[in-house]
Amino acid sequence: MDVLAHVERHQPDMVIVGVDLADQQTSGLSSRLKAGNSALGIIFIVQPTGRLDVREIQTLDVDGLFLDGISHRFLIECVNAVAAGKKWIDNKIVQQLLMPGSQPQPMSRLTGRETEIADLVSRGLRNKTIAQRLHLSEGTVKMHLHHVYEKLHLGGRAELAWMTHGKAAERPGMGRTGLL
Repeated sequence: MDVLAHVERHQPDMVIVGVDLADQQTSGLSSRLKAGNSALGIIFIVQPTGRLDVREIQTLDVDGLFLDGISHRFLIECVNAVAAGKKWIDNKIVQQLLMPGSQPQPMSRLTGRETEIADLVSRGLRNKTIAQRLHLSEGTVKMHLHHVYEKLHLGGRAELAWMTHGKAAERPGMGRTGLL
């Protein structure tokens, strides 16, 4: 079913649409959706492939934007922000916009839940605290962390924090080489 016809028929307050950024019709979709209801909250889900640029994001003219595979916690955060009249954008998209021309971030290989846990670990939270916050068992958090470390070829929490926040500093466990 065509999303425009569906929105026109049901008159929702908010719509979440999966879009292909390569499709020429995507850039005008927001204005066509808002033609019938200027207060309509619009959230787009985009695939994590390809590079994004600021102009492309601006032409979308949406209230919320995130990459496919986002965790349910961030999806709810996005919906709540848009419902409150705010704009919301996925941090992975922001990273791509701030680092134009860079290679795809290693973090993009992670699932939404792995990304969420990696972010909390890199902020210094302990497994037990993360488990409580996300309503998971501590064993589940450990399993996700194991997958994160494997996918990103990391040795532990310190390297994860370095990768996420402090690449200007020396990588933990690597020692100084070539410096006196």
